[in-house]
Amino acid sequence: MDNKRKTRAATVSTVLIFFVTCCVYTLYTLKFDDPQLSPPVSLLPTISTLKKIEHVVDLNKEYVFVGDVHGNYDEFMELIDDKIGGLGENTTMILLGDFIHKGPDSDKVVSYILDHKDQVKCVLGNHEILVMMAYLNPDFSKRVRRPKLMTPLTFSTETDFIPQDISKISSAHGQLARELGFFKLTQLAEHCSMAIELDLDITGDKLFGAHAGMVPGDFMKPNQIPGVSSLSNMKYVDKKHWSRTSREKENKNYVRWYTLWDKYGDHFNNAKVFYGHDASMGLNLRKQTKGLDTACVKNNLLSSMKVKYNIKKGQYDYTLIQVECS
Repeated sequence: MDNKRKTRAATVSTVLIFFVTCCVYTLYTLKFDDPQLSPPVSLLPTISTLKKIEHVVDLNKEYVFVGDVHGNYDEFMELIDDKIGGLGENTTMILLGDFIHKGPDSDKVVSYILDHKDQVKCVLGNHEILVMMAYLNPDFSKRVRRPKLMTPLTFSTETDFIPQDISKISSAHGQLARELGFFKLTQLAEHCSMAIELDLDITGDKLFGAHAGMVPGDFMKPNQIPGVSSLSNMKYVDKKHWSRTSREKENKNYVRWYTLWDKYGDHFNNAKVFYGHDASMGLNLRKQTKGLDTACVKNNLLSSMKVKYNIKKGQYDYTLIQVECS
């Protein structure tokens, strides 16, 4: 009887192992049914859509918003060391995305950010996202034909995020992803966010940083949370349906997103938005929106804006600081 029980138990165990193996293999092949596609590498952490710096009451604090650096480390250092006078304990720098790719020293820029986390904050731009996607999908050139097989990024407000146009992932993004590697990309995912909010208690102002921008009410009206695509890649918005944003002008209803602030910004008159992304418009300083991408990577300027409280005036001063790029 004992031998029969042992034989029966061994048979059941074999069947169970075979069944589990078949299930795992089936799930695997459903996702990776193309023999040319490799399984994903280690996943990156969930990225915060919004991070806040709350209750700013220290009158000695200053904040510097910086436009697209694009790997131009030397100009970045000139801005910090020569123009700002170094990052002291009272200075916080906020990089507005696209601080890597295109330029010569992306790895140095990333290393500086990670070595100065307390003083350098960052939002992600479309190129950081594309580099992360290239890391997660090392065979992205094959997956472009089948986007559903892409390994996605995860954000606090969106899971399974895949950029609308994955054909924008280039071999240069893939090369940079390999250079930075899992450790640095993981730290960037943990440290940066898609947007940052700075609450100035002294005046009640709210300063936002986002790579591409935000429409009026984003993060301020209940349940008006912008999408990752909008925060990282938009230039236009449908004036009749603000949730519809695009990098290109889709039709006559699409307008530059910041014109909505010109028209409706008074409803949120305590808010200002700092952004990069739109080098074609150059320096674009309006009442409530501050465009700071001045094409440093094309030998133009690296632009930033310092925000510091002026005790005599009883208000915050906004000072433009620029570096010539070559």
